[in-house]
Amino acid sequence: MYQNRKLYEKYITQEQVELIHEYSLKILEEVGIAIENDYALEVFKKHGASVEGQVVRIPRNVVMEAIANVPGEFTVHGLEKSVTIGEKYDPVNTGPSVPTMIQDFKNGGSYRDSMLPDVVNYYKLQETSPVVNIAMNSCTDTPDLDKSADDYFTPQLALSLKSVTKPIYQVHCVNTENYKKTDLIQANRNVLNFQKQFYDEWDKYVSLTNCCVLSPLAIGADVAAALIGCALENQPVIPISCSMTNLTSPPSLAGTITHDNATLLSAITLVQLIQPGLGCIYGTVTTPTDMRTIQLAIGSPESYLMMMGSIAMARFYGFPVRSGVGGSNSFDLDYQAGVDAFMMLEPGFMGKTDFMLNSVGSYGTYNLGSPEKMVLDEQTILYQKRINEGLNVTAETIMFDNIKEIGPRGSYLQGRTPKIYRKEHFLPLLFNRDGGKPGALMESKGTLIERASKEVEKRYEAYKAPDLTNRQKELLNTYLPEGYKF
Repeated sequence: MYQNRKLYEKYITQEQVELIHEYSLKILEEVGIAIENDYALEVFKKHGASVEGQVVRIPRNVVMEAIANVPGEFTVHGLEKSVTIGEKYDPVNTGPSVPTMIQDFKNGGSYRDSMLPDVVNYYKLQETSPVVNIAMNSCTDTPDLDKSADDYFTPQLALSLKSVTKPIYQVHCVNTENYKKTDLIQANRNVLNFQKQFYDEWDKYVSLTNCCVLSPLAIGADVAAALIGCALENQPVIPISCSMTNLTSPPSLAGTITHDNATLLSAITLVQLIQPGLGCIYGTVTTPTDMRTIQLAIGSPESYLMMMGSIAMARFYGFPVRSGVGGSNSFDLDYQAGVDAFMMLEPGFMGKTDFMLNSVGSYGTYNLGSPEKMVLDEQTILYQKRINEGLNVTAETIMFDNIKEIGPRGSYLQGRTPKIYRKEHFLPLLFNRDGGKPGALMESKGTLIERASKEVEKRYEAYKAPDLTNRQKELLNTYLPEGYKF
């Protein structure tokens, strides 16, 4: 069982949580949520909500009765591995979601577009990662992907299924650009059935879908269709908020948390009205806006604080909760990239949350990635996990007899390294712990990025492709991009 230190309780009281809850219901009843989907509007109308145009006002009792059905935990299955998501389990981590650009350290750290070979390389790193539990497409709609077909979403999913044994996370919704064959609800159902067919699993959760609500107070057409399609196919969802203070949400942190809570409750209510008991995760990657640049500020103190508030709200309702991210606004793999990532990962591991998107590898305000950043963030996550384990203080671990035996001015360095040392000390793979003259160390060990690059190459070599059946290969070949078919 993962130790939940409930760090969020240091930042928000139960009374404050209840105040946010009450105002969230007031928003839903009096202000309403805009939902760009007729099916969703009919669902709400059928259950007693007031619908005017696309604005839905939802009575308190409808919300509370619906969200009471959300399970506290659930399991998502992959080809060979599965993950259980819930409060008592380790946080589930994903790779980077949308680096449209790669910082290429094989070419001096220059920037270039991400391409399909990068997609495959990220799958190799995710499959061999000591911290990533659920895989996803890390570079979407790359320039070398054929976009002339009426469906270029499924080819990218097929490449995911070909490459990993871990469960799959759908970070991007089907939309009118990448799937033109049918309406969006049916498109989502088709995609989910493709996964069920690949796994030959029809009654289990085999997918998890990211559903990013809009701010202020809206659920867009693409996301509404994803929520509905997943609910109809009985596959779990993560409604998430991505608000920006003083731009798409109120200028105050409390106002933004309340705004986001109301919007997320509306999305969760929708899927529960369609499919009671559906697995749902309450998610947020909301950030402050830096009004000097009108950009989201990842890794900021305010992001940290709003995340703590959102964790508290999810725990209040008994929902599994998602946080993020190992990301940064930095446009280089530098000091800021590490600071921002550590800052944003801490609420997830010490907060704690149950699912963490973009936990490794993302920077450049979500637009930039590198394999080197991914393996470095893995080390940061292992640091966080060790910190969360805490101190083990017992009469045995105090080791009085050992202290007495060694005595004043004695030496504890004797024979083999004790088991207790090996158990309690985390030794990083890439961060320097050596001493000596800096010039000599640099010559022998190289820079941190050079060490990370070597680790990346080792991981590529260690990767083994999934062992698929002929049936699975034939199914994937129907959609796989040219050059990636079996």
